[in-house]
Amino acid sequence: MLRFILPALLLAMPAAAQISALPPETQAAIRAIGPAMGAEGVARTAEALAALQPPPKVEPLRDQRYGPDPRHRLDIFSPNGAGARPVLVFVHGGGFVGGDKTRPGAFYYDNIGQWAARSGLVGVNITYRLAPQHSYPAVVEDIAAALAWVRANIAAHGGDPARIVLMGQSAGAAHVGDYLAAHAASPGVASAMLVSGVHDVGSYPASPTTGAYYGNDPVKLAQRSAIPGLTRLNIPLFLASADLEPRAFQEQVARLNAALCLAGRCPPFLHMAGHNHFSTVFAIGTADQELTIPLLALANR
Repeated sequence: MLRFILPALLLAMPAAAQISALPPETQAAIRAIGPAMGAEGVARTAEALAALQPPPKVEPLRDQRYGPDPRHRLDIFSPNGAGARPVLVFVHGGGFVGGDKTRPGAFYYDNIGQWAARSGLVGVNITYRLAPQHSYPAVVEDIAAALAWVRANIAAHGGDPARIVLMGQSAGAAHVGDYLAAHAASPGVASAMLVSGVHDVGSYPASPTTGAYYGNDPVKLAQRSAIPGLTRLNIPLFLASADLEPRAFQEQVARLNAALCLAGRCPPFLHMAGHNHFSTVFAIGTADQELTIPLLALANR
């Protein structure tokens, strides 16, 4: 049923729910950044969107340990009051060799957990081990451990362990896709959202960062494609990409979408006009609800 509800919901979304809801100068700044990546793209996109974020809703519970590594940490954003709320677990990006769930002085990725709390969900942001010290499938293991912690503990923070939405962006989406592919028969979550991920690493342009995590052996890269496993997934899946991000990311999401449709599991697929690689998730919490409307539909289905 959700596969029919979500496309209809997207078609019904008003223009004000999209990037057009943001000030013209913000839209122009994001267009000017375009496909810029790395620290420059992150910093300029954050600067364009920082002032549009509302004040924090809750004080997060920081650095809960879900495993033995120093990076096995997660933050919880829980609304006040008892309840059994849907849970949003977010996995950050960072090119496989960097990134974190939060950083001092920056609004991202706290904006996602804060939006969850304002929307009646429990938000959980996780961090994980990085390449080159830790290579594939290290983060599959980390996500499995983090989800096991969430299922065992989130009820004490007002969350429902049976209603977990797993979301990742960029390298985080690649890691989430890898996890779901490896656990397709029993993913331990109710639904998932993949934003601008790499899911067929063998067809993705070779780079030092992807090589640091997945390696460079063409045979192993082909074996490490998440797409075959994702076509066996039986939970609702939502895909998103951005029209100003590098073409390689757009092609990866389109490749996954085509494979899912060929397998008879065609998911809702949102191509976000006017957004770059980072603004899709940095805008969460602002007046641009293009991604959060379907995210709430997943959580509250």
